[in-house]
Amino acid sequence: MKDDIHEAVMVKEVINNLIFDKNGSYVDCTFGMGGHSAAILNSLDKQGNLTSIDKDSSCRKIAMKLTLQDKRMKFINDNFGNIEKYFKRDSLNGVLLDLGISSTQLKDASRGFSFSIPGPLDMRIDQTNSDTAEVWINNSSRAEIERVFRDLGEERQSKHIAKLICEKRKQKAITTTKELSDMIVSCKKRTSRIHPATNIFRAIRMQVNFELEELNKALNSISRLLKIGGRFAVISFHSLEDRIAKRFIQGKDMALRESVFQLVGGKPMRPTKTEIKMNPRSRSAILRIGERVS
Repeated sequence: MKDDIHEAVMVKEVINNLIFDKNGSYVDCTFGMGGHSAAILNSLDKQGNLTSIDKDSSCRKIAMKLTLQDKRMKFINDNFGNIEKYFKRDSLNGVLLDLGISSTQLKDASRGFSFSIPGPLDMRIDQTNSDTAEVWINNSSRAEIERVFRDLGEERQSKHIAKLICEKRKQKAITTTKELSDMIVSCKKRTSRIHPATNIFRAIRMQVNFELEELNKALNSISRLLKIGGRFAVISFHSLEDRIAKRFIQGKDMALRESVFQLVGGKPMRPTKTEIKMNPRSRSAILRIGERVS
């Protein structure tokens, strides 16, 4: 698991702030390549236990290997938004949600997550879902495409890019990451080291996988599943995700719930300069820890 642990973001910060009862029950909602799960297991005592969840079935082989090595862990292949199906109210000591996509997923051309690797426009984390990025980009209205690029991608050229996409797909369906990336680049000047297609590809991925909806659903469930004194950790890589976590902890999310949370440490945490140097993908990570106080 050494290589997998290296990929996980802010592992030390997560363990130091999430695991307060080493004999408690914990959930890693985003198993990925198992880095955080392995670290959590290493920090638990014999009576502690971990359930790892991931909707990407490609994680299953690694997860099942870890469950065979350590009987304190079990794995569930499902959306983390369905967490409440598997646990009783007030039963958990801690929950982790790492909202980033793994480099393994990005580097797999067949998954279509990366604008820098030619591949099909897929972008599904759960590949049993029939609605790919190709289906969405070729069938959504111009207004819908513009909205997603503007709201989820925070893209200033959303109107221009949406218009070009709709013109191009009349001639031929857009089916590859390169086709889409080339269209975006033609609409934008490169003014920084960040690739012009970065925000658009992320926005489409978030839309195709209903990521914000799933996060809201999971947080509302966690408010019922955590014990008083229990904690949840959210590692986000996007301002919209971080805002949802922040407002949830502050009780400003408008959800009808009895539980009250406070931010552990008084402020969100960020990766160290050393970690960013070793893993540049961690540079945009923000970690918030919420503790249930009533």
